[in-house]
Amino acid sequence: MIEVFLSASVPLPERNRIYFETADVFLIRESIRALVEVVLPKGRITFGGHPAITPLMSLYARNAKLGNKHITIYQSDFFRGEMPRENDDFADIRYTAKVAGGVAENLALMRSEMLRSRKFDAAVLIGGMEGIRDEASMFKELHPQAKVLPVPATGAAARIEFLEGDYPDFLKNEISFASLFRRALFPSPLAE
Repeated sequence: MIEVFLSASVPLPERNRIYFETADVFLIRESIRALVEVVLPKGRITFGGHPAITPLMSLYARNAKLGNKHITIYQSDFFRGEMPRENDDFADIRYTAKVAGGVAENLALMRSEMLRSRKFDAAVLIGGMEGIRDEASMFKELHPQAKVLPVPATGAAARIEFLEGDYPDFLKNEISFASLFRRALFPSPLAE
């Protein structure tokens, strides 16, 4: 079973505008849908709960009739009371303890526990803001042999990561997301 870490969010206009101005919300949604459809029949997706992404993951897993048993969601108790109701749709939801400090300290703990939770085969980066960059950096450090797959067409932090990193050129303008994920995550049909 392939283990995929998803780092995704929809940039907010009141935050760093460099992410918001380049984000393509439609392509963020479509890439997440494709990831669910391609990965869940053969693997697991782990992600940190986000108010815009959690409902999409729930909807797409339900619509694809793939169930929720191959999705692991992490949440910080720091956000208790602010979490999307769709959290209840997931069979494997893991809460990290609330720690002293603010948002940054609590997200750092959640990310650390999440990225250390299993041996990941790949990380997929979609849209996003600063957190995508933080998670990509931490993922590369903890899983140096794993693939990192930014989806630059979604814009925002994923595009910046692609432009500043050393990634295959075929990713640059790809919007056939299901095809992209099949090629990048399951390169050999015999390996499935």
